Amino acid sequence: MPETKNFEWLGGLIQTTDTLFPSGGYAHSYGLEELVALGRISSGQDLEEFLLKEILPALENQELPYLRFCSEAVKNRELEELFDLNEEISAWKLTRETREAGKSQGTQMIRMVGEIYECPLSAEFHRLLHERREQCQQITATALLRNAQQVPLTSSMIAWIYQAVSNFCSASVKLLRLGEVACQKIIHRSVQKDGIQKVISKSLQVKRANAGFFNPMLDLASARHELAFSRLFIS
Repeated sequence: MPETKNFEWLGGLIQTTDTLFPSGGYAHSYGLEELVALGRISSGQDLEEFLLKEILPALENQELPYLRFCSEAVKNRELEELFDLNEEISAWKLTRETREAGKSQGTQMIRMVGEIYECPLSAEFHRLLHERREQCQQITATALLRNAQQVPLTSSMIAWIYQAVSNFCSASVKLLRLGEVACQKIIHRSVQKDGIQKVISKSLQVKRANAGFFNPMLDLASARHELAFSRLFIS
């Protein structure tokens, strides 16, 4: 693979996937809080099954393909195409809470791109967002960030999968009282080489007209969470 010949991008990728990077992910449970409240997930085994059978397929069929579409638009400097994709990503988030969470994290991320990297394309897209009074979804901002870092697409996808899995595990520490070792074991099994290669390989075959994933349980959990009497996380 061409990317094995040059690892200059690796430091930036590690920095921006680290928990110290202020992306806002710590404030979100991504639906896990309400799933725990409903009794759908009550143990580490439940969480691992949920990640393998529901989250990874969602990444494979929706989020990873859209990350690829956005990356291609950024690479080709097609900002209008990127705006269209950003709108599609928002439309796929069927509840207000998930849409706002994506926008909140995307807005924070694109701001950080401007703070750390000299990227004229990201700066121009950020300027146009303000002019049009639109907000940036997290996937869109991630494509701009990885372009600024010159991270290869496959590595961008692996980082996205890792962050998605680790975010759920991080939230589980508070919600399920799982220990650090238990969380790391779940992450390890969820991102094993064979499984992650299969997810990425299948996602690369998804065309834009067919990209998407419907999980009514997560949407219902998100809708309920917004109106919960008490909660630990924003979404």
